[in-house]
Amino acid sequence: MNLDDIEVPEGLNPALRALGWMVGRWEGTGNGQDHEGNDFEFEQRIEFSHNGGDYLYYASQTFKLGEEGAEQVPLGMETGFWRPKADATIEVFLASADGWAEALTGRIQVTRIDLMTQQGTVVRTNAAAVGYNAGTRLYGQVEGDLMYALDRETDDHEMRPHMWARLKRV
Repeated sequence: MNLDDIEVPEGLNPALRALGWMVGRWEGTGNGQDHEGNDFEFEQRIEFSHNGGDYLYYASQTFKLGEEGAEQVPLGMETGFWRPKADATIEVFLASADGWAEALTGRIQVTRIDLMTQQGTVVRTNAAAVGYNAGTRLYGQVEGDLMYALDRETDDHEMRPHMWARLKRV
């Protein structure tokens, strides 16, 4: 697949063409490991939208999956902006309801995006839920689905897998 094969949503700023495949709502389930090493499952909703500017607006909500029929428990929420550059690099700025914000940089490879924080680009409040220090993210389109993996480093552990999911367009 190459960039010419990607469907571009109507009204999308030409600077965002490389991210056109991401635009829309995505939902699904994933797995994770919390900062204490406990495994968990979650449901996720992600939306990538645009307003004609040279960035995508991103919003993500996760809910912890409980027993069947149990009420969903909010797990996390983050929002941010994705800015692709003409040289196939990208800058992403995200803020989390858990008390941190991060700037990630990376490279776009058609329907694969690799991101990582640079030293000093994670800031957190005194009351942040976790001592988050650094992260890497991988987003990709596989068989029409959005797949991603998030690794993170905290005050309590080195970089390791934290969350991964496969989401369907809705």
